[in-house]
Amino acid sequence: MSQDNYPETELERELFRGINVPDDLESQKLILEQYKLYVETMEKLVARRQTLHSIMLIGNAFLMSVAGFFVTKVELPSRFPSGVGVMTVALAGILLSLTWQKLSKYYGLLNRRKFEVIHTLETRLPVSLFWAEWVALGKGKNKDKYQSMAQIEAMIPIIFIVCYAALILFALFLMVLE
Repeated sequence: MSQDNYPETELERELFRGINVPDDLESQKLILEQYKLYVETMEKLVARRQTLHSIMLIGNAFLMSVAGFFVTKVELPSRFPSGVGVMTVALAGILLSLTWQKLSKYYGLLNRRKFEVIHTLETRLPVSLFWAEWVALGKGKNKDKYQSMAQIEAMIPIIFIVCYAALILFALFLMVLE
């Protein structure tokens, strides 16, 4: 049973494999070391997530620049090649943004699950720092105290998708004028 006298969760049963961890100093040190290691893996996950966002932003900025190049070539004798170029870049951008959205959602879910494990480990430690922080943030229920970064991050690919959709409409307009 957890230190808050709540019924043992499935996660606790799996984490501690149904054994009753002794409260001796050696066991507490071992749990603390595992806790530190797990927090470190969570920090690495956050770093990978930030790297993903940087790469995707750079990729989208590049594609927008290429689309801008094609748009500036509209004055050519034929607008059709520019329209095809814009359309191709926009479709690639939509695929990139959808991939970004899916990966971002995956990282958000994985991060949330890692916090669940950390909170469960904290039930065996003298203090529950991450849980206390979560409580101080209103457990995610008060938007003035906490807003999920995953929700904010999910909007960025959507903004790019809308921009790419506008580019597709522009490209279709160019090709119809031809």
